[in-house]
Amino acid sequence: MVQDKFMSYKLASAVRELFGSSTGVITFVGLVILLFYVLLAVFSPYLAPYDPTKSVGLSLSPPSHEHLFGTDNLGRDVLSRVIYGARIALVIAFLSVAVAAAIGVPLGLVSGYIGGILDRILTLIMDAVYSFPGLILAIAIAALLGPGIFNIAISIAVVYAPTYFRVIRSQVTSIKNELYVEGARAIGAKRSTILLKYVLPNVLPSVVVVLSMNLADAIMTEAGLSFLGLGIAPPTPDWGFDLSNGRRFILSRAWWALLYPGLAIITVVLGFSMFSEGLNEFLNPTVREKR
Repeated sequence: MVQDKFMSYKLASAVRELFGSSTGVITFVGLVILLFYVLLAVFSPYLAPYDPTKSVGLSLSPPSHEHLFGTDNLGRDVLSRVIYGARIALVIAFLSVAVAAAIGVPLGLVSGYIGGILDRILTLIMDAVYSFPGLILAIAIAALLGPGIFNIAISIAVVYAPTYFRVIRSQVTSIKNELYVEGARAIGAKRSTILLKYVLPNVLPSVVVVLSMNLADAIMTEAGLSFLGLGIAPPTPDWGFDLSNGRRFILSRAWWALLYPGLAIITVVLGFSMFSEGLNEFLNPTVREKR
């Protein structure tokens, strides 16, 4: 009970210290942005004024009372497409980082703990994948798999799986020599028990930070794939596709078709980046001490 009270005190102290600093303000702003887009994604059928896939007005109509963000070249409401686009962006982002973590974390645990030839082989494979430019590798995989939410998520997951592997392997390499791990071995604990009960809980904070950072990167990568025509098939609302489509009419001064999808991408990525910065400071005491 005393230990629980001490941990609760330490947690409350860390939270007060974080939100009493400039980084805490940034974290809070990032969290507000993320919650805003999550609500858009969840309640998009109730918030969108029109069907995002159907023509509801004149082609390239400027912003007005009927269409706050204007219409695109097919007469579809841009605001409705931006609202529904949050659902696609967040689903693909969360799915891709979940798959990447499901691949990279177990492999990093096993590779770092066992070592030897298995470690060298896995490290070589992951380093080879990591050496490729992320967007180019995602383009190649997406072109091979074809359009679709799951295919795009897999394309992005392959790019980020080595990040989880490298971070976890590095953590496990140092943790496996700690006294509590040596004590677990001495009492005859199985490898699986040591990894799951003693090693994994101590590397989870790093996983959470990397995951929050990768969410921003995943949204950017998904938007890039859709911009190049390798993302979700139209007429499904997608920020990257709408950004590419609006670019074609910028010379016609239809700035709204380009501006609002671009702002959506920028703000949600900014929200994830701001939130992950504060999360990193909260979960890593050494970072707080340096500041």
